[in-house]
Amino acid sequence: MEKGRWPLALVIVLLSLTITAYVAMAHVVFVYQTGIMVKPVSSPITVIPGQCPCGCSSWSQTLTGFSTNITAYTLRTTSGYVLTTPLVKFNATVSGTLTMSLSPSSSVVSDYVNGTQIYPSPGSFSLSAGSYLMIQRLNLSSPLTSTLTLSGQYSYTYTPGVSFLYSFSETINPPSANVMNLLNGQNAIYVPHVYQGDYQGLSTSSWPFYYGPSTASQYWSPLSSSINQPVLMMVPSNYSWSSGAMFWQSSYNGRSLTITMVGVYSYNGTPSTSSAYPYVGDGYIVYLFLKPSWSISPQYNYSVPYVASNPYTLFRAPLLAPVQGDVMFPQSTSTYIVVEWNPLWQYTYTTTGATGQWNVWLAVNPYGSTAYVSPYPSPNIGYPYRGWDGIGTGAFQPRPGDYICITVTY
Repeated sequence: MEKGRWPLALVIVLLSLTITAYVAMAHVVFVYQTGIMVKPVSSPITVIPGQCPCGCSSWSQTLTGFSTNITAYTLRTTSGYVLTTPLVKFNATVSGTLTMSLSPSSSVVSDYVNGTQIYPSPGSFSLSAGSYLMIQRLNLSSPLTSTLTLSGQYSYTYTPGVSFLYSFSETINPPSANVMNLLNGQNAIYVPHVYQGDYQGLSTSSWPFYYGPSTASQYWSPLSSSINQPVLMMVPSNYSWSSGAMFWQSSYNGRSLTITMVGVYSYNGTPSTSSAYPYVGDGYIVYLFLKPSWSISPQYNYSVPYVASNPYTLFRAPLLAPVQGDVMFPQSTSTYIVVEWNPLWQYTYTTTGATGQWNVWLAVNPYGSTAYVSPYPSPNIGYPYRGWDGIGTGAFQPRPGDYICITVTY
C-alpha cells in the first residue's frame, strides 16, 4: 500500500460490471456488453502523526480518519473546565473546505478548533495546500473523574459536489500526579513540604502563596474575570529579583529520575522601561539531589537556610549567567544540581556558545551562608560566568494564561 494514500473515502472498488440488454425488434436481438472500472482515489487530506510535550496529546491516522489521546490539563472557569490542546495535524494536498463536527455529549458545552466552533453546530475552514496543526478548545461541563471518549466527523471538499467523509475519536484521561495536582477540579498536595520565598536576598513568607477555588480569581484578574483555576503562586510578577520554592523529600534508586510540572502566569510584570520588555523571564528552577541539614517539617516552613544569587547578594553568591533569575541556593552538605529554564534567552540576549533557554549549575552551600557554584568558568560561554548557560535547543515566549510544561530528567 502506498504510504500517504489512506484513508480512502467513499470509494467502492469493482473489478468489472457487465450490463446486458436484450431488445426485441421483430426477430432480431441486439446484445450490448461493456465494463466499468473504479480505481481508488488518494485522500486530499491526510494525518501527520505527532504528539505534544508532557503527554498533553498524541494523534495518529486510522483507516477512517484519526484518533487522539488527550490528558485533561483543564483551566477552571465560571462556565466550565476549558481544555486547550493540539488535536491533530493535517496535510492537505489541494485547496478545499474542511468541515468538522462533534457528536452530541452531555459532558461537552462547546468545542472550537482553530477558533471556529464545531460544537454544538458544525464549523468549516478554507484551507490551501499545506500542513495545519489544529488546536482544540473544548469546554467541559464538569471535571473528569474517569476516561471520556468523544467522537466526531469531518469532510473535505475540493471539487463542487464531491466530498470526502471521515470520522475521528478523542480519548481524554484525567491528569495524574504524586506531588501536587490543582488541575481538573483537584486541590491536592500529596507530600509533606515546606516553602521558601526570597526578595532581593532577604527571606520572606509572603510567597509562595496558595490561591484556592474561592480566591483564585484574584490571581487571574489581570487576564480574565471568568477564570478561577487554583494555583500555587511561587512569586508575584511585580517584585524584581525575587523567587519562591517548594521543597519535599524523595529518594533516588539510581535509575532515571524525572520531575514534571505545569506552570502558568497571568500578568507580565516586566516594567516598560526594562530592556527585557515586553518579554517575560526567570522561568522555573528545579533542584536535584539536595542533602540538607534541615528537614521537611513545620519549623523550616519559610525558614529554609539559603543564599540567593542576584545583584544584591554578590558577597554571598556570585552572578551566574548573563540571563538568570533570582536563584536561591538552599543549604546542602553535598553538591546538587540546579536547572533553570529562562525564556529571556535568545529574545533579549545572545552570545557565542549559547543555543537555548536552559541554565545548569552544580552548587554546594554547606553552612547555608555561602554558595559555591561550578563549573567555573562556564564551559560554553566562558569567563566570568559559571555553569552551562543558555544551553539546549529551541526557544519560545509564553503568553499570559499559557500552560507551560517543564520536564527535567536525570
